[in-house]
Amino acid sequence: MDRTDETAHVGGFTLVELLVVIAIIGILIALLLPAVQAARESARRTQCTNHIKQIALGLHNYHTAHGTFPPGAVYEGEAYHQGHSWMALLFPFIEQGDLYDRLDFNRLPNQSPNHRVYLNLEIEMLKCPSDPDAGLLDNGRLKPPYLPGPAGTFSQGQSYMLSAGPIMYHTCVIAEMTPNINCIKTGPDGRGGGRFDHGGPGMFAGGYKAYKIKDCIDGTSKTLMMGEQLPIYGRHMMYFHSVLNCGTTNVPPNYWLINPRGCLPYYPGQDDNICFRDMSGFNSKHPGGVNMALVDGSVHFIDETIDYITWQYWGNKDDGMVVDSSDF
Repeated sequence: MDRTDETAHVGGFTLVELLVVIAIIGILIALLLPAVQAARESARRTQCTNHIKQIALGLHNYHTAHGTFPPGAVYEGEAYHQGHSWMALLFPFIEQGDLYDRLDFNRLPNQSPNHRVYLNLEIEMLKCPSDPDAGLLDNGRLKPPYLPGPAGTFSQGQSYMLSAGPIMYHTCVIAEMTPNINCIKTGPDGRGGGRFDHGGPGMFAGGYKAYKIKDCIDGTSKTLMMGEQLPIYGRHMMYFHSVLNCGTTNVPPNYWLINPRGCLPYYPGQDDNICFRDMSGFNSKHPGGVNMALVDGSVHFIDETIDYITWQYWGNKDDGMVVDSSDF
C-alpha cells in the first residue's frame, strides 16, 4: 500500500497571537496593580488606626490612674532638653511595664540605666506601617544630651505624637492671623512650645504642665488629642526626647507634601533650624490625609485639605469654637 506523507496539523499560537496574549496580560496587570496597592495601603492605614487607638486608650488609662493626662515631658529646673518624654510615662499603660520598671526618672535618658533601655528599642505598635522610614533613627540628629546616645547609636523616631494645638514653636510657619487663633505664644518670650509649666492651647504641651479631661472645655469629641508624624523629616521628633515633641496645628496636615522650603529627610549634621518647624505639625504617608485621635479616644482620618481655620478650632481645647466631625 502506497503511503503518502500526511501533514499533521499541530495546534499552537502564532507569534502574533502570542504577542497579543502577552499584551492583554500586561494590560490586566496594569489595571489590577493599583487596586492591589490600594488594598495594601488600606490594610496599613487600618493597622495605623489601631495603633493610635491603643495609645489613646493608654492615655485614658493613665488619666484614670493619675487623675490627669501625662505631661509632654518631665525634667528638673531649666534642663528642658535633658528629661524623659510622655511616652516613657505611658509604658505601663501600653503593655510595656517591664521597660518602665527598668527606668530611673531621677537620671537623664543618656545615663545608666536609662540608655540601656532606650537604645535600639523598637516597639512595633509605635510605628506607622505606611511610613517606610519609621523605626530607629541615628541619635546624631541632635547634640548630646538631648537623646539617649551619641551619633552612631539609635533610638526610635516618634511616629505618633501628642497635640499641643495652635501653639508657636520658636516661630509660626503660618503667620499669625487676626484674631490670633493659629499662633499662640507661651512663656515669657512666647516661643517655647509650652516648655516648663507654661502650658498651651491644646490638650498637651512640650513641658511638665499636664491637663485633665475637665480642662477640655470644648468637649472631648471636639478636640484633638494626638496624631501622626514622619520623624525622618524633623530632628526633634523622637520618642525619648523631652523638647518640642508635641505637634502644632499651626502647620496644616501633610505639610511635608507642600514643603515650600524643600526640606529633606533629616540626617546628622544637617542644618534644619527652619525645616524642623515646617515639619512640626501632623504628617503621614497615607494618601489624602492623616489619622488623628480625639480626646474621647475615637480615631478619625482628617483630610489634608481641611479648612485651615477649622483645623485651629479642632486643636484648641477651650476657645469656645465647637466644631463637628463632619468638618473632617
